[in-house]
Amino acid sequence: MTAESHKAKGLIFRVLTIAGLAMIVVAYFSPIWWVSLTAPQYPESAFPQGIRIHFHMDSVSNGCRFVESTEKTEDEVLNCKHEMDAINHYVGMYPIAAGGPVERAYSPFLIAMLALMLGTFMIGGRKRRAAVFGIGSAVIIAWMTMAMQANGGIHYLSPNYVKDFSSTMGLYPEDYADWSGLYTIEESYHEALGRYFREEVKNAQAVALMMKFAHGVYWGIIASLAALTVGLLLWRPIYWLLVLIPAAVPAFFVVEYAAWLWWFGHSLHEMGAFTVKPFMPTVLGQGKVAQFSTYSYPHYGFGLLAAAGLVLLLAMLIRRKQLQESSEQG
Repeated sequence: MTAESHKAKGLIFRVLTIAGLAMIVVAYFSPIWWVSLTAPQYPESAFPQGIRIHFHMDSVSNGCRFVESTEKTEDEVLNCKHEMDAINHYVGMYPIAAGGPVERAYSPFLIAMLALMLGTFMIGGRKRRAAVFGIGSAVIIAWMTMAMQANGGIHYLSPNYVKDFSSTMGLYPEDYADWSGLYTIEESYHEALGRYFREEVKNAQAVALMMKFAHGVYWGIIASLAALTVGLLLWRPIYWLLVLIPAAVPAFFVVEYAAWLWWFGHSLHEMGAFTVKPFMPTVLGQGKVAQFSTYSYPHYGFGLLAAAGLVLLLAMLIRRKQLQESSEQG
């Protein structure tokens, strides 16, 4: 391979990697999936999109908008997240905030890990890659430790996450100013479980189990960063994980989303006003629960993740070909 061809492939795979990383970052601040409920008591004239919510990586937001009508003027958009919680609790379903409490809190550190992986993927030489990844890992670990363990660490978490849980719990900034990230997970999860179904012993057990998971994720992230740092130095195939893991994010999201939907549909509380058999909520497409029609579809953020995955896989193939055609050892 000529020097010009080698240089061109190097430029192309780096540009593609940067493009993939940019799409993942934009997707983090974008709605990834949307869900909507429609029913006769919610006429299309007043609820053109039904009772709709948007799932983000770090939060769940209101998907309802102002209704433009000559018959009435709205001063405030309906809080469809609250409305959906109210609808769901009649069949014994827990509030939306009970889903993914740990994942949402840790999302900025996980995205930072992906960014570090892709940044390191563009670097040549095993020793240089391991050094850069090790330094970046130390920064992420320090940030995560401050956020999750220290008093006031909540200020180092995602602003959308903070806005989501504080508005759901009806808190003011001074109420949670000294909370750590782990304490935030504990309090918000406890509130979600007990909002409609107040069983202190059962809820406390569930919170304790979730907090074990939260601590496990903390140490799991540290262990993963350390293992990748050492692996990059000692075992060449680890290099390809730097791009394969970020490329697989869309699949990870769908699996995670489906798993939590299964939990919601199979953890119905017996105190619900109506008895419904455990069910699997619709992951993709249209479904039916009682008199409600449900809709669940990807939003543009998922499209960005999917596009990023394809671009990163292409970058990987070009990089692999470049290495095969040259004497460079990665």
